Amino acid sequence: MNPAQSWATRLPIRGADISSLKKSEEKGGIYLDEHGHPADALDILRAHGLNYARLRVWVRSPDGYHGKTQLLEMAKRLQQREMSLLVDFHYADTWADPGKQPKPKDWEGLDFTGLKQAVYNHTREICAALCLQGTPPAMVQVGNEITNGMLWPDGKNEQGFEHLAALLQAGIAAVREVTPETRVMLHLDNGGNNRLYRWWFDNILAQGVTFDLIGVSYYPYWHGTLTDLQNNLNDLALRYEKEIVVVETAYPFTSEDRDGCENVITHQQQPGYPFSPAGQAAMLSDIIHIVRAVPNRRGLGVLWWDATWIAVPGNGWDPSDPHSGNNWENQALFDYEGKPLPAMSVLGKA
Repeated sequence: MNPAQSWATRLPIRGADISSLKKSEEKGGIYLDEHGHPADALDILRAHGLNYARLRVWVRSPDGYHGKTQLLEMAKRLQQREMSLLVDFHYADTWADPGKQPKPKDWEGLDFTGLKQAVYNHTREICAALCLQGTPPAMVQVGNEITNGMLWPDGKNEQGFEHLAALLQAGIAAVREVTPETRVMLHLDNGGNNRLYRWWFDNILAQGVTFDLIGVSYYPYWHGTLTDLQNNLNDLALRYEKEIVVVETAYPFTSEDRDGCENVITHQQQPGYPFSPAGQAAMLSDIIHIVRAVPNRRGLGVLWWDATWIAVPGNGWDPSDPHSGNNWENQALFDYEGKPLPAMSVLGKA
């Protein structure tokens, strides 16, 4: 196959992280269709062409969300709409990312053998429950943005990859045993940093970890230029011969906030991409173009983060504080009236 060959049709994966949706709905969040009529957000996303949804799993969230109960319900709703499910295991009670990978409280007293068993048991429990109700996941992330490891300090990789690899192998083994058709993804942040990705995947492969997909986070205001992203994805596809998903990306449609909580991104506007509905759509369109052009059709698709996280009281950033605000609503795929933004159509047609 010509290494330059790209997708001539739509990308196989056109999706969004919708982890905020269940809580948003229960706290009064309203989503509108193109005509301004209230509708199920999943119906709106599906009508625009999205075919994948990503849901995070926390072990014991302070707010009672992001657990097995909500996941099972959402999986049924996705199946009814013929949307595939990507499960994002954080192996934490709250946010896990490159700057923090906290152990679940219930796991804090475990030795390393016990920690590996806990990863296996938790992964197996969730995957088995999904399979039992007839909604097996299409993909599973074993860890979320695990650039610096997971389950700190045991699984931190600054001094070596042995412990991280052992934890990953425990989670991957659980997925393979319960639902062998499910594809396993390993996910890093900083999608424009090729040196970082080479270092990480060279080391994890040297430990004998087997997986199917490379997941990439790329936020244009943090992770380098679009050219950096393009160069990294192209190199990964050829170097590791793995398929790749930009599993997290986002960009503001406005610099204004909705709920009085200052947003994460208010001023890091990228040249040529204003913080506007058109600018948001243009940025996404160019990211899609890069993924489409990854050699040997190894760029499978793009997922937006977090498409449904509109400003709703009680659904803020801090799961332990019901009064916390939402600092991401200016990067959703719904505007401040609850209507779909142009970027949603761009993603659905990718």
